[in-house]
Amino acid sequence: NDARDFVPYLPILLPDLKSTLLDPIPDVRSISAKALGSLTRGVGEATFPDLRPWLVETLRSESGSSVERSGAAQGLTEILVAGGARMVENVMINEILPLNSHPKAGTREGVLWVLTFLPSALGQAYAPLIDESLPALLSGLADDNETVRDVALRAGRVLVKSNGKAHKDKILPSLENGLSNEDYRIRVASLTLLGDLLSMLGGTKVVKGNADTQDDIRQAERAQAQIALVLGNETRKRVLSSLYLARSDTAAVVRQAAVQVWKTVVSVTPRTLREILSELVDQIVVSLASGDPERTQVAGRCLGDIVQKLGDQVLPEVIPVLRDSLYRGDDHTRQGVCVGLSEVIACSSKEQIIKFLDILVKVVQDALCDEDDQVRKMATQCFQSLFQVVGTRTLDEVVPALLVDMESEDEDSKTRALNGVTGILSVRSRELLPYIIPRVLKTPLTISHADALGSISEATSQTIHMHFNSIVPTLIMELSSFHDVDPDEEEKSREEAVRRCSRAICRNVDTVGVNWLISEIVSKCTNDKESVRKEACWFLQIIVEESTYIDRPVIMKPCSSFLSNNLVIALVCF
Repeated sequence: NDARDFVPYLPILLPDLKSTLLDPIPDVRSISAKALGSLTRGVGEATFPDLRPWLVETLRSESGSSVERSGAAQGLTEILVAGGARMVENVMINEILPLNSHPKAGTREGVLWVLTFLPSALGQAYAPLIDESLPALLSGLADDNETVRDVALRAGRVLVKSNGKAHKDKILPSLENGLSNEDYRIRVASLTLLGDLLSMLGGTKVVKGNADTQDDIRQAERAQAQIALVLGNETRKRVLSSLYLARSDTAAVVRQAAVQVWKTVVSVTPRTLREILSELVDQIVVSLASGDPERTQVAGRCLGDIVQKLGDQVLPEVIPVLRDSLYRGDDHTRQGVCVGLSEVIACSSKEQIIKFLDILVKVVQDALCDEDDQVRKMATQCFQSLFQVVGTRTLDEVVPALLVDMESEDEDSKTRALNGVTGILSVRSRELLPYIIPRVLKTPLTISHADALGSISEATSQTIHMHFNSIVPTLIMELSSFHDVDPDEEEKSREEAVRRCSRAICRNVDTVGVNWLISEIVSKCTNDKESVRKEACWFLQIIVEESTYIDRPVIMKPCSSFLSNNLVIALVCF
């Protein structure tokens, strides 16, 4: 009846209340915390000024257990609630939340225990603190300490349960951002909390297992309708798109969590995919263009999964978006588009690809000719995927246009075309070299063709030796022809280009191709024309200069018949 009558007994009661507040039994801690709250409301916190500092110190103590920190947090919560909203906000913002970045794990855990008890104790009055506490909660989800992560997830679930419906607009964006966090633990925790929120909004529970029973399907149907009603159609599409993207995550635990949440709120996947397709494709393109290899890989997988599920329904929408992104985007976007295209092509049937072959061929061709090395490298994978689906028709569609551009007077077009050809050769040299070598070796050898042949040798070091019987004689004969004329500036430039090309071939020849190369050179060392013999020996000199990884016995063996003829000039070269 009169608080003053109670004050004399506080020195006797408080030690026992402090002791029971740290009791191992949760119910004992809970009742003790409520008793402290009742005392605070009855006699005022000023009556025992040392209590709150003791609770905060217990929260921060590294020597205490998780149970003790939990009890201290529960007691502090009841005292703050008894003190009123102003005290709660002041203490949380100025004293508790700043400790979230404390170097000691126990202190960080104590902060999260407060966030576990405070939302349910305050109810809707906790709303002003949501924006302040969410960063601390999400940071705890990625903490290095497992206990801290567990408490953070527990705090998140309490927050969702107590304030999810009323303040979904504050909570949902943070959970969506967490789905794309680089730390897989935050992605898993965000999915768990998102599942709790969606199931609460939809009036269902997160399913466990396959969720293929009729009852599960009916629950998901009702949940989807209710979620659309509560969130609105656009927000629902955005959330479901992020959720479906997480189903292709690089971490298996994330994929599993995403699938369970998806089954909770979606009854018929193909139908839902058609409804959210435009938003999902937009999110995929953003992820492809992020520059983050992991996000790009996830987006590519997701795109391939959509193509497999929807096929003809999705390709008319996806391919034009990827094409436009390739022409308008930066380097990262173009790289991501190539990853997406590879997945689309690999997951489509031959009949589906043929319908869009004109668009795909043009996009792949332009990506192969891109100025960025990484884009070209990824474009070769697109070409490889296209070749595996369509076959040699891919070569027939792409290569002729590139060869025409290689003859262009425009240096930029010529360089882009050469980039494209060398990119294709890096993955399909056996099929393309017989097609392209005769066209490049037309005599007299032009500067552009000589430079192109040098670049081709770099991209096809493992297979070009099979064409040395036409390449080497042509180069030697071209070099010998310069001996018979008085060279002008143009001829000097042409000779330099042929010699650059010859050096490139000797530099890039694979170990297997050394015998092929020397055999062709040796056959010209006994030619009737002195200039041909001289250039053949020059070629041997270039092999020694450029092919530093080849030891001399390897070179000498195929040259034994040549050396037996006592050609002194060859010995001088060696």
